[in-house]
Amino acid sequence: MEDVAIADGIPEFLKRSILLQTFGVQGHHVCQEVEHVVIPPHVPPEVAHELPEPEKAQRDIFAFFRGKMEVHPKNISGRFYSKKVRTELLQHYGRNRKFYLKRKRFDNYRSEMARSLFCLCPLGWAPWSPRLVESVLLGCIPVIIADDIRLPFPPVLQWQEISLQVAEKDIASLGMVLDHVVATNLTVIQKNLWDPVKRRALVFNRPMEAGDATWQVLRELEVLLDQSRRRRSVGSYSWRR
Repeated sequence: MEDVAIADGIPEFLKRSILLQTFGVQGHHVCQEVEHVVIPPHVPPEVAHELPEPEKAQRDIFAFFRGKMEVHPKNISGRFYSKKVRTELLQHYGRNRKFYLKRKRFDNYRSEMARSLFCLCPLGWAPWSPRLVESVLLGCIPVIIADDIRLPFPPVLQWQEISLQVAEKDIASLGMVLDHVVATNLTVIQKNLWDPVKRRALVFNRPMEAGDATWQVLRELEVLLDQSRRRRSVGSYSWRR
């Protein structure tokens, strides 16, 4: 269905709009041909408060992932789910006791995230999922395995300071990467991750709070609208001349 939507392109009535787009992708995508703001997916604000504060949590799980992991990822359309990344995770680390990888649903999975040092965030059909936001809120370092992902609000969140990005082709060396982080700068990343300012920027509160996700969206919309007014002003001045 996504292929059909991409082929159809942006409807004419939206081409003069500013789209709010959940995360985004690097490079060309039809949805990014118009003005847009990259936003996080909605996660209930209470997630940040329903478990112990991140700095007080007991983290007895080294690396965690619960979700769909196909043994044979090629579906009926001929496409490979997760570009085979999740399958390779299962193949390389399914028997590794340091990796807590589960394929079955579990309603209380957030309690597992809150116990984990690293939360794996591989792509699925899309490069993003709510688990990336949940990881941040629960103080578990997100390990992003999605080469083309664009992340929201980079000036505020400084993703390079609160997460790890591992190339899809480097799944086999993931264990060594995580071991290296533990041996070198784990506490620095955790301190950055547990900053309330960064966590607040990913939550859509009701009512809105200064610095939260809604506030960030409005700030980016303000910038884009100001740029649009300036372009129209310049165009109008050029036409009058």
